[in-house]
Order: sequence, then C-alpha cells, then structure tokens
Amino acid sequence: MKTFYITRLAGAPALVVWICVFAALPIQAADREQPALNSGPEVGDLIPAFEVNDSSGKPQTFETLRGPKGLLLLFTRSADWCPFCKGHLVQLERQREAFESRGYRLAALTYDSPEILRHFAARVGINYPLLSDPDSKVIRAFGILNETVPASHAFYGIPNPGQYLINFEGKVEAKFFEQKYSDRFTPGSVLVRTLNSDGLGARSETRTKHLTVTTSASDAIVRGGNRISLVIEVELDPKMHVYAPGVEGYIPIDWVMEAEQGIEIYPATYPESELLHLVAIDEIVPVYNDRFRIVKDVLLGKPDDLKALAGGGDELVLRSTFRYQACDDKLCYLPDEVPLEWRFQLEEHDRTRVPEDLQRPTR
Repeated sequence: MKTFYITRLAGAPALVVWICVFAALPIQAADREQPALNSGPEVGDLIPAFEVNDSSGKPQTFETLRGPKGLLLLFTRSADWCPFCKGHLVQLERQREAFESRGYRLAALTYDSPEILRHFAARVGINYPLLSDPDSKVIRAFGILNETVPASHAFYGIPNPGQYLINFEGKVEAKFFEQKYSDRFTPGSVLVRTLNSDGLGARSETRTKHLTVTTSASDAIVRGGNRISLVIEVELDPKMHVYAPGVEGYIPIDWVMEAEQGIEIYPATYPESELLHLVAIDEIVPVYNDRFRIVKDVLLGKPDDLKALAGGGDELVLRSTFRYQACDDKLCYLPDEVPLEWRFQLEEHDRTRVPEDLQRPTR
C-alpha cells in the first residue's frame, strides 16, 4: 500500500525538503523493506542546523541556501547509480524558475562525492547547488538514515523517503512521504499542492452552457515512477452553483478517470464547500459558486506499461470526465459531462554513470 499525506501549518513562508529513496542496482532484501513512514522532524518541529559542502567545496547552511521565502532541498540517493534520482534532479532543474519566482531557492543533497556531483551537473545542466554528504552526517541529523541497508553495502548511508515544507525560520510546515523506492512526487506536484501553481503542463479550456473547465498538470515531461498532479479549475456562470461531494438528495460533481494498466489513480482533493440555504424547501446543502480548483494525483508505473499506453510512441494521454449538475436560484438543469484529457511527453530513465574512477567503492 502506498501512503501519502500532507499536513500544513498556516502562516509563514516555507522551505521544502524532499527526500527520495530510489534504486538502480541489485540490492539486498533488507533494502526492499518499507522504511518507517513517519521518520524525521514532525510538523511544527524545527529542522536541525547543518553545514555541508557543495560540489565546489564551498560550505553551505540552511541560511546560505534559502531564498526570500525558503528553499527546496532534495535529499536523494545518488547522482551516479540511481536513474530514478537522476531523473528527479533533472525535473527539479526544469522547475527551478517556477520556484525562484516564488522566492524559493533550490538545492539537492546526496551521499555522493563532490567529484560525482560536479560531473553529473556538467553533463545534464544542473544550475542549483548540489550538496555532498558522503558520511551521511546531515541525513543522520534529520533522523532519516535508512537503517535497513547494512553497513557493508554500497548503498549504506541513504535516507528514508520523504519531504518537508519548512518555513523561513526553519519550522516544518508540511511533510510528504513515499514508501516505494521507485515512486516519487515530482517537484511540479509539490508546486501545485503547496504553492498553488498550474505546473508546466499545457492548459486547455472547455466551455459548456453553465461553466468553463480549464485543465493543467504539474509536469509536461514524465517518466515511470512519477507521481504527478492533474488540475481542474471550474468557473461557474453568474448565479450558478453545483453540488459538492457528500451532498444528500442531489447530484454532486464528480471527476472520473479511465482506468489504465500502469496508472494508479488517487482520490481527488476538493476545496471546502459553501453552505447554501434553499429557502423554498428550507434545506441547507454544500455547494460551489464562482470559481474552484480540484487536484488529483496519478502515479505512473513501469516504463513498458507507459510505452504500451502511448502506442509505442513518446506521447502519453490521460483521459477523464467531469460530471456535474448546474443550478441557479430558480431551477436545476439536466446533468452534463465534460470529456477532458492531458498530454505528456515520455522520457527514458538516465542510466549513464560517472567514470569508474569516480564511482563510490563497494564496501
């Protein structure tokens, strides 16, 4: 079972810490165990102070790395042997301007040597700081060391998967966690869920008699193991309303996605509804007026399954239907459906390693 939750405190600007555990090489059985889901600092806790060198040897701290509102700090296994991690680092670079425009700087930390990080950054074009923690001192300080990996193994020192949204003062505002090493929330999904971004996916607009539906997505380019966010924005015509999920005796809105092999669909996240008093029948019902936004996560599975869905090509299409019944202050109209789709470019995992003389030795 995959578990995902977001807990957020109201208030101050934030730092996001992202921690991923991914594998590319054969590993011992202990490393396939599910790590503790709720490891590391809790919501409301202060993160530990840390100092770590970047790939150029320059000392960095939370204070030197953060932007005007915070920092997206990504902890990941390796920029050498882990294709899932390398893809994640590249996706973070694609979202760099979106984070920086909102006041958040980026950095990523691995247990790789500075030489490995410099080689990787130069090869793929990373322009944010890569931090070297070869002895896992920062990982241990956060309390996220994956202790299922034996000390004799080359993977020893990796963190448990998870991410933290931390405010400017260093307090955890929200946390995300993953269990499976190959699954990860994209940086674009973090933007959509925490900073209300539309993401990098193309926007598309559909007009009906009663409302306008605009779709967008957290990412435009995806790969196997990505957990991405799809977005629906609904703008109702004046004096119109629709019924929220959970209403009794009326037809609520519903977002239904087509089930596909290799795609895992998560429940939609709906905004808080308003209560409407139907004076004529003296009932109070939950509704949406004006404009509202719905987010749904999907997890993209194995590359072979995605390739099959794309018909052997490199364009993945996800389809769904938005169902609703619109009403005004006098009457309700016939239920309607809006067909929707999202298009993504598929890319392969990066399996290129650094030169052998730079690789971390097997213990």
